[in-house]
Amino acid sequence: MAIPFSRTILSNGLHVLVHEDRTTPLAACTIVYRVGSRDEDKNCTGLAHLMEHFMFSGSDHAPDFDAVLQRVGALNNAYTSQDLTCYYIVLPANNIETALWLESDRMAALSFSQQGLDVQKQVVMEEFKETCLNQPYGDLMMQVYELSYQGHPYQWLPIGKELSHIEQVDMDIIRDFHRRFYCPANAILVVAGNVCADEIFAMAEKWFGDIPSGERNPHQYWKEHRPSYHRQKTVRKPIPDDMLFKSWLMPARTHADYCAYDLLSDILGTGQSSYLYRKFVSEERLFTDISASVAGSADPGLFFINGRPAEGVTIEQADQVLSKYLFDFQFDSKLSYDLQKVKNNAESIILERNLKVEDRANTLAMGEFYSRAEDFADERIGYFAVTEDDIRRITETMFRESCGNTLYYIKQ
Repeated sequence: MAIPFSRTILSNGLHVLVHEDRTTPLAACTIVYRVGSRDEDKNCTGLAHLMEHFMFSGSDHAPDFDAVLQRVGALNNAYTSQDLTCYYIVLPANNIETALWLESDRMAALSFSQQGLDVQKQVVMEEFKETCLNQPYGDLMMQVYELSYQGHPYQWLPIGKELSHIEQVDMDIIRDFHRRFYCPANAILVVAGNVCADEIFAMAEKWFGDIPSGERNPHQYWKEHRPSYHRQKTVRKPIPDDMLFKSWLMPARTHADYCAYDLLSDILGTGQSSYLYRKFVSEERLFTDISASVAGSADPGLFFINGRPAEGVTIEQADQVLSKYLFDFQFDSKLSYDLQKVKNNAESIILERNLKVEDRANTLAMGEFYSRAEDFADERIGYFAVTEDDIRRITETMFRESCGNTLYYIKQ
């Protein structure tokens, strides 16, 4: 069922949503800023992610952010995507005002400490080394996105393109980034849990109402179109096994066909009963594993198929057979059964994802970010509406009428 909520918009542009749940002693405070790695300059990437870390360095009235939260029994975390930056706090409901105070203080009065910046830059650079440089396949997705987007800033991931971009960030850059994007007009505040909507609206006005509006991010980016030719790239790395990665441009998260693409990825490549696994792992033993997935995003995202060629099979052979199979692809008589199965699985995932108050707060915040929270308050509706004809149509469009991208990620 849909997540019920109330909404108000403060005079400074801050969107405030409240979901009341009297069955829990907890409350969640989620704040989303409409800024992600797509808002960075190509020569200064990783800045949105660094800003996320820097936001925990303290504010004028709460120099030790985590210490305050520990005193009120709270848990907190944050994440940065290509589209947005999200901060969330979960705590006993009777302490919810502490969360609103803290979030308002670091929006309006963040402490721009050089020591704090130096510490967070080091943390982010170590994370870059650990996740991208010092483990097998660490830069695989970086290579995929760089190949798949020619003009759109989705070319790079939130972690950034290279270490030097983080190293060069100074306090002036951080201040300007915070001023441009960390303001009420560019933010969404969601509170969910054992709270009263009217009381939360009053608290939001108390703590955020006097903060200058700022400007909402216009989200003006290069409009990526489906390529007119196939793009291919070979990367050689010290990895255990070769990896074949194929991608196609697909609609944005708000597009009417998004759910169909998501379900198609499950039909083709999720689990041992999927078409690709049965064909190429169980029957032909061309791959040791193969899967399909989607990247849902505010602008056109990507549909992926990736697999590890089996021993004795070259990556070129695996790609040739897979590409022909996809171009000639036909669903068998089980499509109706398979579609219903993946719909059931999607429903289960959605319901499980919204069990906790913090998850419901996140769902509402994402919905309000993409368009309106009411459009995403029950995501099952979009999946239930997908038909067999939709699945056949997008499959033919993507594999026969579109040019995709192919990455050979090969063992040195």
